[in-house]
Amino acid sequence: MSFKIEISNFRKDYKDTFVQIDDLIIDDQITFLVGKNGSGKSTLIKAISGIIHYQGNMISETNRIAYMSELPVFPQDISVQKFLILLNTISLNPVEETVINDLLQVFRIDHKKEALLSTLSKGMKAKVNLIQCLMSSADIYLLDEPLSGLDREGIECLNEVIGKSNHQFVISTHLMADFINLKAKVIRL
Repeated sequence: MSFKIEISNFRKDYKDTFVQIDDLIIDDQITFLVGKNGSGKSTLIKAISGIIHYQGNMISETNRIAYMSELPVFPQDISVQKFLILLNTISLNPVEETVINDLLQVFRIDHKKEALLSTLSKGMKAKVNLIQCLMSSADIYLLDEPLSGLDREGIECLNEVIGKSNHQFVISTHLMADFINLKAKVIRL
């Protein structure tokens, strides 16, 4: 099922520039936001997620939205599993712990679940970042440059998860060619 997000007269001002989008509708199961750096991809995803203020109108048919930041900040002295369980505990829509374990297996990092986040490589942290978003019980998943730091195996795992999901994804990316066999709408900003 796809939910509609309608955006009109959108504007976000920054110190030296601004992002402006007159009219935009996101209503496909998978939508790629594509454009040059500074075109507004991340700004739009952050606005949809509700973490930044903007001018304009945005109407969404659901508020069950999960967000994955391009640049996550993790606590250092906590294990991967404890971190994910803690996030789940404070979630408005917690999932069964088996969902977390399944995602650790899907992304092939279940052997790292007892490792401290501070000891993980960039690629492993990228997988944890994806898992913390995908474990949410959401209708729409907003992924901001999700391939950043992922190796080929991680990219294949993400493609598999998205391809099998019946949820909606909005993905900002520079690397559309790495999303294999996904039927998607492309919005160029």
